[in-house]
Amino acid sequence: MVSVVIAAFNEAATVGRAVSDVIGHPEVEEVIVVDDGSSDETAERAAAAGARVLRLKDNGGKAAALEAGVAQAASDLLLFLDADVTGLTHEAITRIVRPVAEGRVDMHVGLRARKTLWLNRLLHVFPIIGGERAVTRRIWNLVPERHKRGYRIEVALNHTAKRYGRGMSFDLVTGVTHRTKESKFGWRRGMARRLAMIGQVTAVTWSLYIVGGLRDILSRPESEQVDDRGG
Repeated sequence: MVSVVIAAFNEAATVGRAVSDVIGHPEVEEVIVVDDGSSDETAERAAAAGARVLRLKDNGGKAAALEAGVAQAASDLLLFLDADVTGLTHEAITRIVRPVAEGRVDMHVGLRARKTLWLNRLLHVFPIIGGERAVTRRIWNLVPERHKRGYRIEVALNHTAKRYGRGMSFDLVTGVTHRTKESKFGWRRGMARRLAMIGQVTAVTWSLYIVGGLRDILSRPESEQVDDRGG
């Protein structure tokens, strides 16, 4: 069974639908919505749709909200969903959860399919962020606290699953829609939030994959470094 955790900040327009899309799935044990300091009716609409709601006084960001939800979750198999995503079918939920439930990987991500082939191909190249993801509690707990901040969490989960777990996988989910930051907050505030997200993702990617990779190489025995150079 799986515990669904949804972090939500001022998502009254969509959170009820997001909860309705997942509730009643045979593998879903509970749906927890963490209201991250919202000023609208996010909490009320989530509760009306059948979710258990945790209300945070202040807006601490996505990672902090997920942390609060995970702490209350009953299952060790977690499914993180965005509060602004609609159209997620029970079939899609099964596809996201099943690889982790069966022990094939420690995290599987369902990415929203784009309308053009080249955009879908880019998803194989760039860091996998966003998306609806199933992950084990063990992997969540292994993520360093310094990376459980804002949008850093998704890249950190990717890195942790690949380095310390059974890896991760993903596939494309069709028929799913979500509200852009610009549509939710207006063009100026939405763009500012988007740029902040890009900055956080870039910083944590550099820290984990570039700096961390160099540190690993330098910390290895000299004989192994020579072998890598063909000496």
